[in-house]
Amino acid sequence: MSSLFLANALYIIIGFTWVMYLIQEVFITGSSALNLVLAKDEQERKQIQYSSGLHWDGIEVWFIASVTILLGAFPQAFAMTYTYLYVVFYLLLYALITRGIVIETLYKMDSPIWVKWNARAWAISSALIIFLFGVYITNWFYGFPLESTGLTGSFFSIFSVTSIAGGLLFFALSVTAGAAWIALTTEGELGQRGLAFVKKIGFNIMVPVLLLLVFMGYNVADRLFVGELFTAYPVLFILPFIAFACAMLVLYFGLQQDHKKLFIFSLLTMAMFVIVGFVGMFPEIVPSNVDPSSSMIIHDVVTQVKSGQIIFIVAVVAFPVIIGYQVWKYKKFATKLAKDFE
Repeated sequence: MSSLFLANALYIIIGFTWVMYLIQEVFITGSSALNLVLAKDEQERKQIQYSSGLHWDGIEVWFIASVTILLGAFPQAFAMTYTYLYVVFYLLLYALITRGIVIETLYKMDSPIWVKWNARAWAISSALIIFLFGVYITNWFYGFPLESTGLTGSFFSIFSVTSIAGGLLFFALSVTAGAAWIALTTEGELGQRGLAFVKKIGFNIMVPVLLLLVFMGYNVADRLFVGELFTAYPVLFILPFIAFACAMLVLYFGLQQDHKKLFIFSLLTMAMFVIVGFVGMFPEIVPSNVDPSSSMIIHDVVTQVKSGQIIFIVAVVAFPVIIGYQVWKYKKFATKLAKDFE
């Protein structure tokens, strides 16, 4: 394997891990965040806890894979993204730890106060997780204030209009997909209540609006739609249009309260957003939004060939096993939960 092949392959693998992670995290965090709004009693909250708690731990392997592969394959890129986004990264880490603890300990004590505060922590941490992931990913695609002398931006530059719109986009998608997931996995009024809530607040309407806002932010910064691949292959411009079409279908099926199609197109919107971002960045792994010549190119910062080969082989062998296990798990627990389940 040549260094050029490994750089391209590892870049694709990183993009794949983010797609696999976010299309699952989006409905787990959404259903979790909705527990405070939708559950009228503890039995309904248990329905949400069980339907999301079955899968939350398994999907984290994709997040771990994305971070560790970036570290192993492009160590300089990892260092740069971590340096610039360390505040977001640490907030995200604390939110993930909190979510993991409270979702497992919610009913470990027979105390209304314990349950009340754990439920709040569960909802807040879940909402923060998906919002911060939106800020993190959007900043990455948008680019960093990177010059030849190093990073020049301040803490506040992380939270630009574009990155905040990205965080809100992820949150709106999360609530929409979460409501659809609850409708798919639970019996009773809980699912319909969730779909009605999404329609009432207009989360499904926010999705295409926020997606356009993020794309316009990228375009103004000359970071997304003028990448090397888009320039070389104009046919790829169809990708952002597909992403927007999926977002419009989220709006439509949200109004129709068709939970199955709403769920599918919420996940497709998330997947297409990530795909468009990685296609737009290529061949940059850390784009600069102030000096394009200072951007980190994957072929320049890729790890040594031997290390890259090991990472590539492990990914090729392990990923089909993980996907197979997750498909089996979703099928195994596909039965709807009754309100009085034990």
